[in-house]
Amino acid sequence: MLKLAGEGIYWEVIESFPYDPDLMTTGDLEAGTAAIVPTSRPAIGAAQYSAALTLAKPSDARIAVTRVEARLNVNIAGLGTATHLYCSVRVDIDDSDHELFLEDWTNNGNKLDAVDTTTSTKAVIFALLANGAAHTFYFLFWADVGSQATINLVQLWEGVGSCQPAGSVSCVDITHTGLISISDKIAVVGAGSVSQSIYEGAITTGRRIRAVTTTAELSMGDNTCLVGVKAILSVGGTVATDLNYLDYLNIVLRSER
Repeated sequence: MLKLAGEGIYWEVIESFPYDPDLMTTGDLEAGTAAIVPTSRPAIGAAQYSAALTLAKPSDARIAVTRVEARLNVNIAGLGTATHLYCSVRVDIDDSDHELFLEDWTNNGNKLDAVDTTTSTKAVIFALLANGAAHTFYFLFWADVGSQATINLVQLWEGVGSCQPAGSVSCVDITHTGLISISDKIAVVGAGSVSQSIYEGAITTGRRIRAVTTTAELSMGDNTCLVGVKAILSVGGTVATDLNYLDYLNIVLRSER
């Protein structure tokens, strides 16, 4: 490294960090068709379905997950004489702070919903999902008339990402001063298109480094830049009930010490 006289001695430090959150899913929890018996919300000890998922946490504190999205899919085969089918999805603990979804459906068919969790939206759940440990999702169903409504599909997905448009919210913050190179791959579960944006500093006031509307891998050669404080990765899509997520991320940081 070339230095001017009087600048002192510096070391160039190059660090590489892989992060592979991938896609977590329960799979379809209902192998056949089930009738919903309760007429009031059951406790999690009597949940009709439950599944534990673990979302990986970055190995370095400079990489911070800022948004975890979840997507729910339930298919109502029939309502019978019921007019309302309700669903609550709770994480680990049976209270409203741990309620990820609360649904009220009034007709047959495939039901989709998606939600983002952050430090300000469903903050208790976000702290759980982002901590790298296993957490249990409890699926609680009830109807206004017992043993009438039937379902034949129950599935949940989670990932680092958002159901918002890309470029509108942060999903991963990378704290660093110096050169940074990023490669990654994004993906979508759903009918829409996924895209991503990378910013330096802040989404609202910072400089957009790159915007990509493809699920193909984003190469480091296209995304090497100098950042003063941090880089922000935003992943999103075009359909509000899709899961737009970060499949994997590779980061190379260059600094001087």
